[in-house]
Amino acid sequence: MQENTGSRLSEFVVNHRKGLFIVIFVLLVGTMLLRGVMQYPTLKSQQKEIASLNSQIEYETQRQKEVEDLSKKVDSDEYVARIATEKLGLIPSNAKIFVDVSDEQQ
Repeated sequence: MQENTGSRLSEFVVNHRKGLFIVIFVLLVGTMLLRGVMQYPTLKSQQKEIASLNSQIEYETQRQKEVEDLSKKVDSDEYVARIATEKLGLIPSNAKIFVDVSDEQQ
């Protein structure tokens, strides 16, 4: 009985070899397509994340340039004098000071 079943199976495989290959091929292609469709949302999410990171890189690059420019300005005497005058209320030693003595209020 066992021989008869094995014989039938091998006879079936031999007679339907083309059909079996087609079925296996279709199953493999279907599996690959299904996996591709299932990964599509992940792909879109990662593309959005890449775009966000690229914009952050652009922002930080611009910010770094601004910091470098400011660093160059800070080293200048004119910048130090301007900040001392504007922020701290200091005046240069050679500046002429005028005091308004009028009683008029504006």
